[in-house]
Amino acid sequence: MQTLLASRIELTPRPLQNNIPVLACGMAGHCPGRVRKERLFALPEAISAIRSAGFDSRLAELEKADEAIFHLPIPINSSAEFHDIFPDAATATTNYRSTLAGSNAWLPGCVDDFFANGGTRLWVVAVPEDEDHNAFLPDPGVALHNTGSLRGIASLLVIPEVGLIVLPDLERLQIPAKLPGVPAPVHTSESVHFVPCSTSLPVSESSFQPSSPQLSEPLETEVLLKSLLPLLNQHRPDIQWLWPVSLFYDQDRQIPAVSDKALNKIRNIANSPSGHRLRQLQFVFPYLARANGQLSSPSGVLAGAQSRVAQTQGPWRSIAGQVLVTSGEPFPLQSIPSQTALRNNPGISVLTRKPQGVMLDDERLAVPALHPDDYSYFQQQDRYDSFRSAEIMRFLGHLRRQLKQLGERLVFRADHRDSAPRLALENFLRQLHRQGALRGGLPEEAFYIEQTQSQEGVILIEVILAPSLPIDRIRLTFTNRFGEWQGELKND
Repeated sequence: MQTLLASRIELTPRPLQNNIPVLACGMAGHCPGRVRKERLFALPEAISAIRSAGFDSRLAELEKADEAIFHLPIPINSSAEFHDIFPDAATATTNYRSTLAGSNAWLPGCVDDFFANGGTRLWVVAVPEDEDHNAFLPDPGVALHNTGSLRGIASLLVIPEVGLIVLPDLERLQIPAKLPGVPAPVHTSESVHFVPCSTSLPVSESSFQPSSPQLSEPLETEVLLKSLLPLLNQHRPDIQWLWPVSLFYDQDRQIPAVSDKALNKIRNIANSPSGHRLRQLQFVFPYLARANGQLSSPSGVLAGAQSRVAQTQGPWRSIAGQVLVTSGEPFPLQSIPSQTALRNNPGISVLTRKPQGVMLDDERLAVPALHPDDYSYFQQQDRYDSFRSAEIMRFLGHLRRQLKQLGERLVFRADHRDSAPRLALENFLRQLHRQGALRGGLPEEAFYIEQTQSQEGVILIEVILAPSLPIDRIRLTFTNRFGEWQGELKND
């Protein structure tokens, strides 16, 4: 907020949202310091969006107590708007501090990176620091319809437009407090002299001193993934989650490196019966190092670029090879053989430094972006290698969200003789064809629609389309069962 003319004029920075966001992002993290809730209540569009998501009771609690800001999803259209509501979040000291991750929250920096890279709509959820990892994780048996009890990532899952999830400060908590960085060279003015071998030498103290009064142990990769992936798979199979791979200290090279233990866990999960759940998770590496030597999350940069490309070119377009807006440098740097190894197995999207700037080498997934029913046929990895692309997952998620919105608009169109559902589907698919999402010179070559009525009270519309992706065909099933429209999709 800018105050002018002795407080007689107040300006609130809130860019107009002219376009409906194609790929909105949700972030959960820490916002230490003051909360200016009056600035939030001064934004009628934001308050209306929060109420539409079902959080009226939370807003009523927020009017009485600042603590009610926790676990409340807030729509943000600019980084200035975020800092207006949370003015101390970027500079206030956090409870958890470490040598590499620093003593400040990562969420504010990710918000800045998101909008700097062209991101459109962002939903932010502030979580309490004193709950550590548990603040991000959902309660067992969580019911999404009970918005008053939602916490952490579950608060974002009820926002229909959210297609990306980023958890910056959960990433920060996963960096061990005692993990040192690159050791600085030691310069001494003492003269060199020889001593007898029997002489006891003084032991020098480590340059690293634990700086966090409350050391929070990082969660095991397997525990973390099994806490969140089933929830995403059950309630929001359209969402993609960005997550950097854990670090460990390489004693041989004396530098932080990608955790081999974490990579092996990812491989084991990918080869397990529940491996198809990893298609919603895009692993990234390495982190970004700022000028002060401390690390920051790469997820905000990537989420902003993905949101921008989805808005301007379509969610089926990749951001690989595009220069990213960031002041950080990839750390630890990966050699070309290391990049290739991470990309191929288990399937990591690797950030690299090129002469043009920082960019992503490939949008890679650990498993093919296939429907669970198709995953049992995944026998030869090379045959389905082209399916391991994050942009395919985003496109399929976009189709799911669009079908759901279409079904909500046609909720009262339950007569099988009514042509409105078929025409609405055809219009949507023609638009995809015009935007380049579907193959074929003519719309008739890009998709095929067939409507049937299998039983009383059920309308079935099947669509077969040919996307401009390494997928031969996608089969869409649009069904009305006793007045409720539902959309399903399957890869052929």
